[in-house]
Amino acid sequence: MRRTTVRLLAAGILLITGATIAPAAPAGAAPITPASDATTAVRAPALPAKTAPGALDATGYWTAEKMRNAIPADLPTGTAQTPTKQGTSSGIASTPHAPLGHKVNDVVPSTAGKLFFSDNGLNYVCSASTIYNNYKNLIITAGHCVHSGQGGGWHSNIVFAPAYYNGQSGYGLWNWSSARAFNSWITSSDFSHDQAFVTFQQRNGANLVDTVGGNGLVWGNSTSQPNTRIWGWPAEAPYNGEVPYYCDGTTYAWGGSDAALPCSMNGGASGGPWLKDRIDANLGYVFAVTSRRTTSGTPTLLSTPNTPDVKTMFDQMTT
Repeated sequence: MRRTTVRLLAAGILLITGATIAPAAPAGAAPITPASDATTAVRAPALPAKTAPGALDATGYWTAEKMRNAIPADLPTGTAQTPTKQGTSSGIASTPHAPLGHKVNDVVPSTAGKLFFSDNGLNYVCSASTIYNNYKNLIITAGHCVHSGQGGGWHSNIVFAPAYYNGQSGYGLWNWSSARAFNSWITSSDFSHDQAFVTFQQRNGANLVDTVGGNGLVWGNSTSQPNTRIWGWPAEAPYNGEVPYYCDGTTYAWGGSDAALPCSMNGGASGGPWLKDRIDANLGYVFAVTSRRTTSGTPTLLSTPNTPDVKTMFDQMTT
């Protein structure tokens, strides 16, 4: 029997509860020449020379009200994916690193948070987590959290709010620098490639991963992983998106290439990390990110574990 729990972190108390061309970049953003035929990226517009007094982020776009009212990005309905040939290699792309000069003991995880963005004039929110790389500025999330997929376009006004809790980020808002997604997601909404990376600009002269820590990244893992922990900020009833939740358990194969874990998190949890070999609540190895969910029977989250393609995309995140 597989067992999972969904837990709410509140004041330290655990409460158990149930080569193709991508569409045009958002205004002001610049397309990046594809580093391979498999992925495409865009670069964020330049930041304004001056930030308005009292602004929450360097662009001055985000306000507390906009963040509070951001629409939870849809967590699409799970449908069985046709198994794709992804290769048989596996390995470790990066290892976990704690923040510089800090012991990791936050109740709310510093390496995970909410990812805010705009699409077609509306504001949305997903979940995401940091990944350690040489540039110390990287997160991983779902592909549908940076690009709308087939028939859609790139998102804009992307900011990351690590350790988000009741309307605030414990580490401020971080403005994006570039985003990269798989062409098969961009052109065909291929959920086996529903992963994306985003890099971020420095904040107050500091790098993101130095400030909050960074998870490791692995690829080529099986769909069955014991002691998995999934973090997310679900924002549809009965959740409100203001606090993080996690589900623990052993994942199992579902459909063609997906891993599954019973968990009731919903919209807004998209892109949250699936951690294995955890060091503590903050740090571990991300082997997948939340992509979809079932809508009948036991609520269950679904994701294709990172393939060698994800490792290749990770290697392309250089700025």
